[in-house]
Amino acid sequence: MNSTAGFFYDHIVMLYTHLVNQCVPEYFKDFEYTPWVFSLLGSVVIGLSGILPLLIIPTDEKLNKQGYKDPGESKFLRVLLSFAVGGLLGDVFLHLLPEAWKGDNEKSTSSGDYTLNSGLWVLSGILIFTIVEKIFSGYTNADEDQPKKVTGYLNLVANSIDNFTHGLAVAGPFLVSFRHGVFATFAILLHEIPHEVGDFAILLRSGFSRSDAAWDQLLTASAGLLGALVAIGGSGITSAMEARTSWIMPFTAGGFLHIALVTVLPDLLQENNRLESIKQFLALIAGIAVMAVMTILFEH
Repeated sequence: MNSTAGFFYDHIVMLYTHLVNQCVPEYFKDFEYTPWVFSLLGSVVIGLSGILPLLIIPTDEKLNKQGYKDPGESKFLRVLLSFAVGGLLGDVFLHLLPEAWKGDNEKSTSSGDYTLNSGLWVLSGILIFTIVEKIFSGYTNADEDQPKKVTGYLNLVANSIDNFTHGLAVAGPFLVSFRHGVFATFAILLHEIPHEVGDFAILLRSGFSRSDAAWDQLLTASAGLLGALVAIGGSGITSAMEARTSWIMPFTAGGFLHIALVTVLPDLLQENNRLESIKQFLALIAGIAVMAVMTILFEH
């Protein structure tokens, strides 16, 4: 455990212990620790982070007052989209791929067959997402004035897969101990919040309403519960389970690369205002920086 993260965790434990001693009835103090219950609760908490962007992103009424008929025209939303690109790139290159290659190195000391497999899964993610977007790029819903672009749906699919791995990552530590589980939940939650803000901005850009985006974000959280149940059913993340799910991280990385570099960034490159371009570039760097900080604090 990183010393800085451990410092914060120890203080959280001290505060938690104090609150329990002062406020919790004796009946609940004797409550037996049940790993599967806390595994599911941890996954639910992480899933609820998907609606936090509702508190950050301006409402449609505020956007209309600012003269924006389409949320996609909002300067603030375009800055958030830049942050989303940075967050996705940071997630890919600082979290997903290092984790995938770290797992490969632990499984094999040979010439790198596993690393090659990870690279192929990354490429598969990019190509499959490209093919799907190409096939369904003309999709429109006849019941709506504004089509929901396939980019939003692709992002939801990628997030569902990513949330599945979060469920595995939360349940595994809770099956070891309560302390390990709380720390894993806290680390993933802090890592996920900025990611969810970017995801929400991508959904709004794709034509989703705020309410639809919030509900769909919560829907993807169900994949986290599924991941937790898989881990619980396997009595922990065994080597066999890791082997069966080792493709998930690199494949998701490929999907995120497609969303960031193929579907979102090109629109941002069309910005002609120099000041707005600088803001967007700084937001992109900020997205990468936030993911880097989270990685340094909680994954080393």
